[in-house]
Amino acid sequence: MDKEILIVEDEKRLRDLLRDYLVKEGYHVDLASHGEEGLHMALEKDYDLILLDVMMPFMNGFDMLEELRKKKNTRVFYITAKTMDEDFVKAYEIGADDFIAKPFSPKILVMKIGNLFKRLEQEDSLQEELVFGRLTLHPGAQRVYVETSEIFLTKKEFELLLLFTQNKDLVLSREIILEKVWGFDYEGDLRAIDTSIKRLREKLQTAAAYVETVRGYGYRFRVSDDV
Repeated sequence: MDKEILIVEDEKRLRDLLRDYLVKEGYHVDLASHGEEGLHMALEKDYDLILLDVMMPFMNGFDMLEELRKKKNTRVFYITAKTMDEDFVKAYEIGADDFIAKPFSPKILVMKIGNLFKRLEQEDSLQEELVFGRLTLHPGAQRVYVETSEIFLTKKEFELLLLFTQNKDLVLSREIILEKVWGFDYEGDLRAIDTSIKRLREKLQTAAAYVETVRGYGYRFRVSDDV
């Protein structure tokens, strides 16, 4: 297994514990003890996944991810003691792919990571090109183009866009979107959908209008020749 993982965690005991679990599973693991160090390492090296604590000295996890997203689309799992809905909404808004709340079982985290990589490998086997007006998707490679320019989406943003394209012209309620993209076990509220769609529209540029708001119900993906 050649997957590279960066753990950014200021608590040494937890940092070392997670490293030991992941190394045992065959992952290559690097460690950082605070956000500034983690950001430097994440920009210097291409990791398959970053495990990122929120509350850290020098630079917290939110600020680190905001800076990272300016240059890279590395997948990020937050490790956080924060449990307020506002924190989860903020995490998704700035580009987190998933989170796990402290305290947690390292075994469960390892399983989540394994499932992520397994799902990505399955997606890589799908090579078809999907074209919708100015928008082109490559589901297997998880790549998106608006006209000829590639745009970089987080995992959740890509899953949202793929869900919309798979249900073209159909109105999807927020509850349906929540179930399909975030899953049954998501404990946050519906605002995570609205903030993620807002970010998705910003990235879609000239194709942003393809994602329509249906007032009082949800959203619809519709390609118009006028857009």
